[in-house]
Amino acid sequence: MIGRPKEFDRQEALKKAMELFWARGYEATGMRDLLDGMGIGRQSLYDTFGDKRSLFLEAVEQYNRCVTQKLVDSLSAAGSPLGNVRRTLTSMAQMCGQKPCCGCLLTNTLVELAPHDAEVAAVAKRVLARVEGAFRKTLERAVEQGELPKDAPVRALARSLCCTLQGLAVMGRANVSQSAARDIVGVALSVLEK
Repeated sequence: MIGRPKEFDRQEALKKAMELFWARGYEATGMRDLLDGMGIGRQSLYDTFGDKRSLFLEAVEQYNRCVTQKLVDSLSAAGSPLGNVRRTLTSMAQMCGQKPCCGCLLTNTLVELAPHDAEVAAVAKRVLARVEGAFRKTLERAVEQGELPKDAPVRALARSLCCTLQGLAVMGRANVSQSAARDIVGVALSVLEK
């Protein structure tokens, strides 16, 4: 017997689930929220994505493919590597001024679930390592192009910038003012000055 074909776009439904988890968090997003937000029935959700936790893990991976990729692309764009860092952090500071600000799904996940869910922690840490790696590669290019001194502590700087980015995401969720976010970015960028 052939089942009925799916009557929804899987990627679009996953995107909607990602946005719900991003805005509300894992625990606060109920099954009814997901079904209504994704526009699908309970059986379709289970048949397509498994349970809520499986859907959440897939949503985090979707975030990595979409949102994190945009960050990596921004940092690796042509032109000045330090200019790319400046634009990336400034963009995050501007996001903090938008209300409501959902912050960063990755950061939210690390705070909410990583302390008591090893699998979620591993996924989140892998994505975080990708962000740190993108900063590191950008800073290495900055050294090669003479924007940073040859002895610049690239690894430590990349970790600091990654932490700044995550901190901005948390501050955005806490409704920090845009001027405060700009101050944070200014201090972070000041360590990159020769």
